[in-house]
Amino acid sequence: MNKVLLRTSFSLLLLFGFFGSSYCFGFYLTELAANERKLWLDEKAWAITNSMTEAELVGQTIHIAIPSKTVDPIALEEIAATKPGGIILFGKNLGKKEEILSLTSGLQGAAKDSKLAPFLISTDQEGGRVFRVQDGITPYPGAMAVGQTGNTQWGEVVGFVTSYELRSLGLNFLFAPVLDINNNPLNPVINTRSFGSDSKRVSEVAVAYEKGARAGGCLPVIKHFPGHGDTTVDSHLGLPIINKSLEELEALELLPFKQSIAGGAEAVMSAHIVYPKIDPEFPATLSKTILTDVLRKNLNFDGIIITDAMEMHAISKNYEKDRPGVLTILAGANIVLLTSWGETARRFKAQLTDAYRDGEFRYLDKEGKEHDKLKEAVQKQIRKKLELGLYDENSILPNVYDENLKQKEFLANWNLERKNRYIKLSESKNFVKEINEDSIRAYPKSVLTSGILADETISFVKNNRLKETLKNKKINSVPFKSFPAEIKNKTTTTFLFDSTSENEILSVATLAKKYPTKRFIILHGGTPFIKLPELPNLQYLLSFSLTQGSWEALGEKLSSGKEIPKVDLILLPKGSKTPSKGAFPERL
Repeated sequence: MNKVLLRTSFSLLLLFGFFGSSYCFGFYLTELAANERKLWLDEKAWAITNSMTEAELVGQTIHIAIPSKTVDPIALEEIAATKPGGIILFGKNLGKKEEILSLTSGLQGAAKDSKLAPFLISTDQEGGRVFRVQDGITPYPGAMAVGQTGNTQWGEVVGFVTSYELRSLGLNFLFAPVLDINNNPLNPVINTRSFGSDSKRVSEVAVAYEKGARAGGCLPVIKHFPGHGDTTVDSHLGLPIINKSLEELEALELLPFKQSIAGGAEAVMSAHIVYPKIDPEFPATLSKTILTDVLRKNLNFDGIIITDAMEMHAISKNYEKDRPGVLTILAGANIVLLTSWGETARRFKAQLTDAYRDGEFRYLDKEGKEHDKLKEAVQKQIRKKLELGLYDENSILPNVYDENLKQKEFLANWNLERKNRYIKLSESKNFVKEINEDSIRAYPKSVLTSGILADETISFVKNNRLKETLKNKKINSVPFKSFPAEIKNKTTTTFLFDSTSENEILSVATLAKKYPTKRFIILHGGTPFIKLPELPNLQYLLSFSLTQGSWEALGEKLSSGKEIPKVDLILLPKGSKTPSKGAFPERL
């Protein structure tokens, strides 16, 4: 019996040993292939970088905008003059799906014709307040709405689908997600662009968005380092100052960045904000202390650092004489982002060219080896372009991946995985309805919708999508001129209103105060960082977003019969002044 047991044990040991060794060997081969790819990417990127002329090297560090929806003569002139590494697109550039595809392919064709590396083509597609591409993209609600769900799966889905669809349109550089924690309700610019007011929510949902977006095909950019949430000044219009120490930032603002970088984030956008307790002289974008010491060394970030737009007043009105393009490269940035062309681009290229010729970017390491910060900045960008598969048949190096079949195979598998994942998500319509409805929140406390009876409710809402949704739930909408008659109806207990502005809310609050025996519910789209008067008979349902899907979700949740949770945000304190509109105002 013991011999049989011994033989059985020995056989099992051999079997497990075989499978174990096979698994380890397979893992070893996978790691070997990955290391081979990384080595090739590094070496090839350096070979391409070292082959560039001075004008091409300097130009690669600059990204510019173009004036129209086509690669017109002005765009061609700017590409030839600046030789940029990338192009940023805005709403004025982005029309119908077919127009976008024509524009992006035309831009890459122009890069090839100019013998330039393929462009990183970027846009701010955050959702909500910042939604550049309107056609060919799934209309998810904004970041704050997704953040309120607290669901990391939703964050990753939104990131993946947005990224995949942008890449399908020829864009490859996504300026999202916002990792700023909007813990200051007076913030005029971040606001609903943030995923939340607490580090846990942002660190989970926003970081999941970045992970999904990275898998989707566009290179996502986490922003605005080291944090733009606790300011009352919009850096587009002025110079924000945050008097926090590094220790204080590490306890809050840096937490999402730290987690995202540890999870593999590959691109960071800097903030035009002065942190005098860390660097009393320069804002983060121009600060070596912040970009190199904190971001590169403390957080071990080895990816691409891109500036926020250098025309923003925080920089252009305060540091223009300091040669900001030169300072940001010296500080550790790799890309100087411009949202214009022409004279501004020429000026930045001239200051960078002069500094390059004067040897300002050269330095010696601890071993005495000479390095060049500008060349290192270019190499990082070229490496990422290679890794993303931008050197295709329509580029200056159409056969470059034949040099490394592991990278060629990796790109083929990645593209297939992305496509299959997108197809699977599309079968459930990318979960848009579920995400919209999951994001609806109540204020000042949770709302139990089972108490809202259709035959006792009348609606004065104006939004057509919301009106149609309520109609399907047997709740009729009537013009506000009917209010005097309806308020006298004893069988009507609940009155519904929609709003997109503080003035509309205050008007309804006045009515609620006048008729305390009736129940008033305001279905509010957009920013919640406005005055929300609290009365015993007044309740709010918040969507944080103005998409048609968000309006429909408000109607669906109102009639769901389920409890709608209380909003989890730091809202305006009673008696405080509503923040002024920033560079990205809500459509009120």
